Amino acid sequence: MRKLAKNESQLLLIFGAAIFLAVNLFLVRAWLSHRSSTAGKISAAASAISTSRSWITAAEVLQPARDWMQEHPSPFKKTDAANTDLLNTVRTLAEKSGLKIAEETLLPGEEADGSRVALLQSKITGPFSGVATFLFELQNPTAWRSVEKMIIRSDNEPPNVIVEMEIRQYFRTSESATKETVSE
Repeated sequence: MRKLAKNESQLLLIFGAAIFLAVNLFLVRAWLSHRSSTAGKISAAASAISTSRSWITAAEVLQPARDWMQEHPSPFKKTDAANTDLLNTVRTLAEKSGLKIAEETLLPGEEADGSRVALLQSKITGPFSGVATFLFELQNPTAWRSVEKMIIRSDNEPPNVIVEMEIRQYFRTSESATKETVSE
């Protein structure tokens, strides 16, 4: 093999350096791509861990509520009896609180988790203090009633207010109890 000329050896050196540089740039690009991919996977894993921790925390926080619900289950009623009971309860509590019922409408019942819901839309007028007493007595936890929607407006007579609300009464029927037993 012949000895390379000075120009040829310089060209070979430049060509070798260019190949070395190209290979290094390719490797750096592959490393950066792998690094960003790994960083994305780590971020996704950290997010999943954070979400899991929040679900675990929520489950721990809600455990006393679940225990209370097991100790105080919603009452067994037929749909018509639950609707009648809700109407009578609202009327009795409104009268006891010094309020007048302007309108009341029974809405079709709904299915809730393991129970049914009787719905009543009501428009009540009277003094604000009576409304506060009414709401306090209506939403007794062991009665399984809640006020989902409520709008309070002032009446033409200053101490009086007009309250429009949707009241829910939760109850179980014999069918929902058998569904619970089967699902457990």
